[in-house]
Amino acid sequence: KRPAVLRKEANGFIANRLQFALLREALHIVESGVASMEEVDEAVKSSIGRRLADTGPFETADLGGLDVFSSIASYLFADLSADTKPPRLLTEKVREGLLGAKTGQGLYNWEPERKKEVLEARTRTLVHFLRQDRAEIK
Repeated sequence: KRPAVLRKEANGFIANRLQFALLREALHIVESGVASMEEVDEAVKSSIGRRLADTGPFETADLGGLDVFSSIASYLFADLSADTKPPRLLTEKVREGLLGAKTGQGLYNWEPERKKEVLEARTRTLVHFLRQDRAEIK
């Protein structure tokens, strides 16, 4: 993990801002009926999640071609969520006390075995990246 140097003050850390932009759009996709939560999670894990581990958004755009990204942005940006308040799905779950893995239910049902499997898989992935980071430092 490398610290980011901010050029000016802004609400939230860079990674948090990007993560919440992704979450806002993911919730918008689900609430609009475009895809299920499971389908959105799978799309992220099997595509952009893997890509972002090696290339940031600007490197990805350069590698894909700025002409291609500009063309897609010209029609897609207007359709992306610009909500300024937390989505209904999120606020309803919080109001109901369904806070996620810590309460056993949130957007998903977190049976103890499933929670354990997901956390172990995430830990394995993070340890893999940590080892890569340490090797690069040496």
